[in-house]
Parts: sequence; structure tokens; C-alpha cells
Amino acid sequence: MGVNAELTVAVIGCGTLGTAIAAGLLSPKDPTELKVKRLTATVGTEPSKRRVEDALSQHSSQLTVLTQEENVRTVREADLVLLAIKPVKRADVFAVPGFKEALQGKLVVSIMAGITTKALNSLVFGEDGASNRGSALQCVRAMPNMAAKIREAVTLYTAGPGTTKENLEIASWVFSQVGEAHRIPESSFDICAVLVGCAGSLLLLAIDGLLDAAVAEGVKRPEVQNLVVNSAIGMMKLVPAGDHPSVLREKIASPGGCSIRALLELERLGVRAAFTTAIMAAAEKSKRMSLS
Repeated sequence: MGVNAELTVAVIGCGTLGTAIAAGLLSPKDPTELKVKRLTATVGTEPSKRRVEDALSQHSSQLTVLTQEENVRTVREADLVLLAIKPVKRADVFAVPGFKEALQGKLVVSIMAGITTKALNSLVFGEDGASNRGSALQCVRAMPNMAAKIREAVTLYTAGPGTTKENLEIASWVFSQVGEAHRIPESSFDICAVLVGCAGSLLLLAIDGLLDAAVAEGVKRPEVQNLVVNSAIGMMKLVPAGDHPSVLREKIASPGGCSIRALLELERLGVRAAFTTAIMAAAEKSKRMSLS
């Protein structure tokens, strides 16, 4: 399988994020680089099957949606396997006769939160086989965020031992279809992944709190929602443009103004420390997931 190949892709456990990635792959930004010849998605139930078929209906000529009973056949027929199953279900999925064997020799890309490349190798080969470099899985661990639905995701990825440069390029291409992809060392993956995967939900909580204040002051939420969201997006874009968050905060908080009063109240309530503690707790949870 070369980097200019037509790929046959399997998406195992095609939930919301798996569906978003599948949509990106079926309508790539640059089809001259790589192209998906066929994509087969598997799901747990018939209603989920209809959901995926409806979401990807415009790609019906390239798409097949099956239930999880067809996981083994689906993997056997694929070049690239995207494992999008929930981490708590991995033992059941891998216990199906023939599933582990079908993964061998494939490029396996996992978006299972908290599951290390070492744990993936152990799932396929067992503890003894995973320690044998000669049987290492061609695997990539990745964490995209939900903005993949609008092709604005940030995806972090890291490679298992022995994964070829060609397969890394393919994995990078996969996630470039739904946003931007960044390769990082696995040693820093847990903290970086929760920053990418969880930070958005924490910021949405902050947005929700701001909108609650508007409602408390007599303004209807729909009237100000876009104002608050677009203001936040614009401000965040100043950071990668070169402004440090603390410098921006100082520029906005003028002496005797409203912003400094709001910021001081947040500091009094311990909001900064709460965000830090929340992310550190999520990173610790991520580290434990491969062990459970």
C-alpha cells in the first residue's frame, strides 16, 4: 500500500466521531494524493446503521454499513482499520474469534481514548507477543476532537514501535481531511490529548455560564449566543497570531474597568485552579484506561 494508493477503509464502531472522519475520507480535500475506494463502517445496532447511512448518504456508492457481527470480515477486506469503539467495549470486540488475526498486517488507527500503542499490541498479540518487536502491530494512536464534524478538528497522533514512515504519512493524511494533524511523542500524549479532547467542553461550560448571566440580566439566550461565541473565537485566534494569553488579558483589563472586576471575581472563586485541576484529573484518567 503506497501513499498514492486507493484505500479500502474499515471504521469499527462508527459513532459520532467515526462518522465525521468517514465523511472527511469520502470527500478528501485533495483526492489526487490519496483516495478511498471503499469504506465499510460497522455499528452495534440497526438504528445506528440507519443513522450512519443517512449521515453519509451522498457517498452511498463508496459506502457499506454493517452491524458488529461483520467486524472480522470487514477488517479482513480493509487496508486501513480505524478503531472507533468505546474503550470499555474493547475486550468484547477483540474477543471475537478471528478479529485479532484479521488486524495483523493492516494499518490500525485507534481513536480509543486512553489506550496506548503498547496496550493495542497486547490486545492483538497478548503480553508475550507484544514484547516481540518482530510481531509489532502497524498502529497509530490518535485523538481528534468533535470539531471534525466541520473539518476544524485538531488531531494528535503518535506511532507504535516499528510503524513505517509510509503508514505514518497515511495516518497524517486521514486526520488532515478533518482539520489539522500533529504528531507528538507518546510520553506526552495523555496530557496533550485531554487538552485537545476535553478543553473544548470546559470552554463550552464557560460559555454557558456567560449566557446564564445574560439571561439573569433579562436578555434572551438566543439573542446573545452568537455574539458571545464569535467574540470568544476571535479572541482565541489572537493567541496563535502571537499574543500570549496573559498579555491579552492585561490589554483588555483596563484600569478601573469591567473586565478587571470580572477577572478578579473569577480569581477569588478559584476558576483558574479549577481548570488546571480538571485537566490534570482527565489526564490521570486517560493514563489508567489502558490498565482497566
